[in-house]
Amino acid sequence: MTHPREGQQTIHSERPWGDIRMVVRNQPCSVDLTEVKPGERASLHSHAIRHELFYFLDDGAVLEIDGQLFHPKAHEEFLLKPGQKHRFWAEKTVFCMLVVSFGEWKAEDQIRHDDDYGRTGEPVDLSNLK
Repeated sequence: MTHPREGQQTIHSERPWGDIRMVVRNQPCSVDLTEVKPGERASLHSHAIRHELFYFLDDGAVLEIDGQLFHPKAHEEFLLKPGQKHRFWAEKTVFCMLVVSFGEWKAEDQIRHDDDYGRTGEPVDLSNLK
């Protein structure tokens, strides 16, 4: 997969009643709504086969990509390529983001390089799904 968004960009459409942000249209993908608690941090991880688009819904996040730090604002987005090491955390307030995965989503595709909860090198555990 060379570029999963196939030239598409997020489109902002203003309406009399509010706004629409069309993030992904007519493409096979998996979408997660991720909420991060203040003071908590995801694993530093990478994926071998899938691209991920992080679309931030709130301010308050810190995003690390290959050692570089970003402080995304609401409606900012980042496209992560396979092999890029990344993680995110919330400093003072909870934040939410959409995680759009392009390509086949498999738990085995996530490689943990560092983890605050002692899970470095362990596969993603799907047993806690409700």
